[in-house]
Amino acid sequence: MNTNFRLPNFNGKLIPLIALGLIAFNIISSGATIIDTGERGVVLRLGKLVEQPLDEGFHIVVPVVDQVVKMSTRDNPSAIETEVSSADMQTIKVKMTLIYALNPNEVGRVYQKYRTNIDKILIKPTLLEITNSVIANYPIEQFVEKRSEISQKISDAFVAKTKNTGIEVKSLLITEHDFSDEYNKAIEGKKVAEQRSLQARYDLERVKLEAEAQRQKQQSLSPMVLQEKAIDKWDGKLPQYYSGDNLPFITAK
Repeated sequence: MNTNFRLPNFNGKLIPLIALGLIAFNIISSGATIIDTGERGVVLRLGKLVEQPLDEGFHIVVPVVDQVVKMSTRDNPSAIETEVSSADMQTIKVKMTLIYALNPNEVGRVYQKYRTNIDKILIKPTLLEITNSVIANYPIEQFVEKRSEISQKISDAFVAKTKNTGIEVKSLLITEHDFSDEYNKAIEGKKVAEQRSLQARYDLERVKLEAEAQRQKQQSLSPMVLQEKAIDKWDGKLPQYYSGDNLPFITAK
């Protein structure tokens, strides 16, 4: 029994076919793309934008010819930290966070204008400019009291400035603020002075009230009242020596 095993002799004819099959498979698979939840696919056909972006899910595009750029439509945070000047030329350090998302129907235009750098090119510079402009209208003493109002004005101005750019603003908050050391020292000194002033006014009012109470008390002590008080305290014994026409504590009619 012959146990020797021989491979079939293909004379090298299948090797080119296998290679062509692998190339074809790679080309076909390169045309398949999956767009995840919270994304849209921007299609560039030979470098030119295809108007309709790809929705979430599985898609087949033209291999080699089409390029797909995935753009996030989720909520994205953009944070800035800067120093601004108040209306009275005081320095305020502020940290702000803007939450925004790209309009799913506008991702193609956003990519065409900003590529994937919209945060760096548009959002942060615009937010810095508007923040400086709005806070410059408020004295530093009003900043804490009107912080919510300031945030809303910055948000409204940002929405107006970025209208029709494909951005949807979800929220904008001033998360932190800090005043200069010089101003903090001035505020501390002012508080100390106010406390001293309040104490001085309190002491003055107290002295006035005590003086008025004493005056009213003295006025209320008429001769009859004094005699009545003396009678109340008399032990019933006449003094050994006295002068005058009347006995003590007795008033002539």
